[in-house]
Amino acid sequence: MSSEPLLETRSFDFVPESERHGNVRSQVQLWFMVNAQILTIYTGAVGIAAGLSLGWALLAIVAGSLVGTLFQAFHGAQGPVMGLPQMIQSRVQFGSRGVLLPILAATLSPFGFAVFLIQTASYAVGDVTGIGALHLLQIVIAALAGLIAIVGFRMVMKIEKFASWLTLINFALLTLAVFTVLPVGTLFATGGVSAHGFFLQFGVSAIYQLAIAPLVSDYTRYLPAKTSGAKVSASVFFGTTLSAVWLEGIGAVLTAAFPGLDTIAAVRQLGDSFGFGLGTFTMIVAALSCLITTSITAYSGTLALISGLEAFRPLKPTARLRFVSISIGMVLAVLVSFALTQDTLNAFGAYLALLGYVLIPWTAVNLTDYYCVRKGRYSITDIMRPDGGLYGTWGGIGLISYVVGFLAMVPFFSSALYTGPIAAHLGGVDISFVVGLAVSSLLYLLLARRLDLGQEMAAVRAAPLNTWGHS
Repeated sequence: MSSEPLLETRSFDFVPESERHGNVRSQVQLWFMVNAQILTIYTGAVGIAAGLSLGWALLAIVAGSLVGTLFQAFHGAQGPVMGLPQMIQSRVQFGSRGVLLPILAATLSPFGFAVFLIQTASYAVGDVTGIGALHLLQIVIAALAGLIAIVGFRMVMKIEKFASWLTLINFALLTLAVFTVLPVGTLFATGGVSAHGFFLQFGVSAIYQLAIAPLVSDYTRYLPAKTSGAKVSASVFFGTTLSAVWLEGIGAVLTAAFPGLDTIAAVRQLGDSFGFGLGTFTMIVAALSCLITTSITAYSGTLALISGLEAFRPLKPTARLRFVSISIGMVLAVLVSFALTQDTLNAFGAYLALLGYVLIPWTAVNLTDYYCVRKGRYSITDIMRPDGGLYGTWGGIGLISYVVGFLAMVPFFSSALYTGPIAAHLGGVDISFVVGLAVSSLLYLLLARRLDLGQEMAAVRAAPLNTWGHS
């Protein structure tokens, strides 16, 4: 591995077995770090802000995280088998050009997160240094994150491995501070219980985890093909669930303890109250973790978008192409970050709701095809063809299932942007994710009966690159 060049050349291309490396343990560290930052703490504050008691908020956080991570982790097993980025795999269900629909939704996920991460990191750096020029800080943070993403996968993994231990120590100390500084027992007596508040926190926690799904295989694809799919899924599940539940729990406690403070200010006050410079140390680590996660999201967002555009115009997966696309993405992310107000909690909550609405039908279609219809048996050769090969340019079955599933969700939407009639009748409770998963999955299964899988599987086995022996 040490002889391999640091600058990645594969981009959205297939990763051959000769270039595979890494192990399941490194994946646990990576996925732990994806959530190990202050943005996750914001997510845990939603239920308390809606009037939910601490006990019910924690229950909603755990339940939502487990459900959301379950779908996310199943995507992780696809990486070593297919050796492809997550979204280019969806050409099978949607066609080489039709996949642009879910790709646009998937691009919203990583670059949207980048916006909030850049903003959060700038607040943390400004808090420590006293620099008030937040726009300048956001530009610097975006530039550094973009540079890491441009270098590619190996650079991300090297920096993440170092930062994961630093972050683990930091949040362990913050947890100790929670139990030594705050009246935790008293906090459980505040707030109440409501179906709206519970499902709001449940949904936000679930979508926060599901939002990672479009980028999971971007990193697991570098594992050797013989790596156990169950172990890969378990590493993704354990890594992201641990950091999500842990930090969202801290967010719920802090919001209950400091209801009038912004989340970052509450974290800083907790650290300062504990002493030993923990407040300052936490802000430094927060900026570092946000920086790393921004590079991860920028890398995956770019892979998704380029793989969609490549079907319309042939593109070579070069470092230069990654440089141009990531640079443009980071500029746009900074501009959006400039436009955001400092009310990050409400803006982030609305963003997560929108993200869930557009991603749920995609994950339903993708996982149903992989595990129930084609059962992991694909022609990589045909997936990489701009015309889609076996899978065609426009995948009507996938597109219909996605659109119908999305439309079925609309009456159940409940967010700051729109509340559907059924959600309003249910008192604002949002169960659209259940509807979207069920409708898109069942419809895809029904429509897939039209496929001639016998003829397709014969072609898959004959393809120069296929997953027949690895699924």
